[in-house]
Amino acid sequence: VAARPSLLRCAAEEGFRVTALGKKRFERSGLSRAALSGGEFVGADRLADRIDVALAAAREPGVSYCYWGEIDAAGHKHGWGSDEWASALEDADREISRLASSLPADTALVVTADHGMIDVPGAPRWDIATHAELARDVELATGEPRALHLHTTPDAAADVAARWQEVLGEAAVVMTRDEAEGIGLYGPVDDIARGRLGDVEVAMTGRATVVDSRTQSPASMALIGAHGSLTPEELMVPLLMVQAA
Repeated sequence: VAARPSLLRCAAEEGFRVTALGKKRFERSGLSRAALSGGEFVGADRLADRIDVALAAAREPGVSYCYWGEIDAAGHKHGWGSDEWASALEDADREISRLASSLPADTALVVTADHGMIDVPGAPRWDIATHAELARDVELATGEPRALHLHTTPDAAADVAARWQEVLGEAAVVMTRDEAEGIGLYGPVDDIARGRLGDVEVAMTGRATVVDSRTQSPASMALIGAHGSLTPEELMVPLLMVQAA
């Protein structure tokens, strides 16, 4: 799955003690093996328990990576401004503050997020399964409802891109893979990455989405919070750094 070694594996190969913290059930998942390989995975379902492990690991030189997905989960299910989302944010704020105030001297803490989020109920939504012009020549749509990779029949990419742009209008920016690569949308693209991109790339604007009820579950299509496109709300993330004295 992973074309290159993870940064954690690189750190381990340089001699650092590496600890990755996440949910117990994700220890052997494909994503964990691809992104978190190289160190010791410690499963802990409560954030407080993960912070305890991180503090213990910080007593020795090394690198610890802690992922907490409850803010994202609350945003998807209830919306990013919901009480549930705010509660998850407060939990994270409390535990991160405890971590920052308890770190040994000469320890650096970096806090960031992998994406932002918008709420999509009430916004335009298209279903590929019920829209013949969107389904034509598209063998598979992958990605997210806000950012789709369309895998087309051979030599159909240009026609599919034009058709999708006409149907979606100002609700999307549609381009072929070559066009996306040409404007640097994904940065440098090697052959492995190129093979995983769609023949057509779709970035939704506003709060619009595109789903495919042939391959997506009703629960996934009913999510309130979504992300993946190019709006500031989805792209802008915090980067907080603390240097323990």
